[in-house]
Amino acid sequence: MSLQQEQRMLKALNENRNYHAIQIITTNQNFEDRYGGSVSAFFRSLKNGLYSVNGITNRDYFKGISGVYFSLEDLDNYEIIIVYDTTIKRLHKVQVITRLRKLLGYDIEVNFGPLDEYLSRINEMMGIRRRSQYFGDNYFKKLDSEKSLR
Repeated sequence: MSLQQEQRMLKALNENRNYHAIQIITTNQNFEDRYGGSVSAFFRSLKNGLYSVNGITNRDYFKGISGVYFSLEDLDNYEIIIVYDTTIKRLHKVQVITRLRKLLGYDIEVNFGPLDEYLSRINEMMGIRRRSQYFGDNYFKKLDSEKSLR
């Protein structure tokens, strides 16, 4: 995604006060060992995986959520910020942390909060080697919105 597209996307996200963020920080080595460094492989496991907690799979637990994720790899750490719409579904912190630990192990840091608490960090991530990708319904909506901008 180009920098201009990301800036437009971030502006649109910031206009909606219902967005919250989950920040995940782990080591590069951990992320490389578990997902080959692929944030999309990790996100597929998180959102669509059959891993379960209390008999509820990730696929069922995260069903219906939409948003965007940003990732940043530096010398030692791998950071992912997931931005999602809370009007669709509110996520329980303990459930999310448990599911993330199943996927990434216990050597992770997880933070939660409203989007505005993470905007400065997301802006820092822009322009640096990073990845961002729409997911869920927003993936298909972005195609329609980009067509209307032309």
